[in-house]
Amino acid sequence: MTKQPITQSQKRFKDSLSSLFRPEKASPCDFIFLKSSSDIGVQRNGGRNGARLGPQSFLSYFKKLNIGQAFENKIFQEIEVSSEDEEKSDFHQAQKTEALRIGHIIKTTEPSFICHLGGGHDHIYPLLSAIGLEYEKVIVVNVDAHADTRTDNDFHSGTPFRQFADEYKGEFHLFQIGLLELANSKATLSPLNNGNFKILWRHELNEVEKLSNFFKSIGAHIDSKTVVVFSLDADALNGADMPGVSAVNGNGLTRTELNKIWKLYQELPSSGKRIVGFYELNPVYDTLSMMSMRTLGSFLYECF
Repeated sequence: MTKQPITQSQKRFKDSLSSLFRPEKASPCDFIFLKSSSDIGVQRNGGRNGARLGPQSFLSYFKKLNIGQAFENKIFQEIEVSSEDEEKSDFHQAQKTEALRIGHIIKTTEPSFICHLGGGHDHIYPLLSAIGLEYEKVIVVNVDAHADTRTDNDFHSGTPFRQFADEYKGEFHLFQIGLLELANSKATLSPLNNGNFKILWRHELNEVEKLSNFFKSIGAHIDSKTVVVFSLDADALNGADMPGVSAVNGNGLTRTELNKIWKLYQELPSSGKRIVGFYELNPVYDTLSMMSMRTLGSFLYECF
């Protein structure tokens, strides 16, 4: 039988990151995407819906990127970990169930790089709950316009860090970068009942020395029993680069500033496993050219 030549589309697929993705049950893997395709928490917080479409929209762009040298012979997976139906029935119980799913997946796939895709920022709570069972100390480097430490009784996308701090039995440190004073109330910025809470404001990022010293203070808390999570709420970035978010930022970070922050994060001591979360991407409000997905997709490619 004559071997058929590969088509142009087949060649492009072979050269793209799409070809590195394997079925869910394949294990172990090198890079895993945990998808939390729900924005119930955003709606509970009074935000505009659409973030539930963020994970798949982001991956549809990311998979089209070419395989670079760093990705050769690597295995990727994507797995859905949330359920809108469960959240509508019992939001907090759904968070607990999501945490169990995440913990099980991490243990069975043993990835070296975990990327959690929201959905609302409320989904970082189940991620932290899952990894908190494995580590005695959790540090979060959160790049955001909002602290997401609201004191509301009902849980939502604005409460995850205070919620985790109240429940975690270990040592918790929350380092916030890029917060806007106009977007955070006095109650939101009140101390955590359990944990350390430090802020580097948006206007302070103009001073290189302050950013460097901020990361030195983070490094001082890291030991062999520590996991350091990098969390990026997409609305931390300037609206010109990131229009497709739950809340557009008119005074957000530039890509250059984000790259500096990531470089300093990479230089921190590590447990050997990188855990990154991207949240609040909302393709409903993105441009026709997918500017938001392109901005974040190219950033993640460089992160790898």
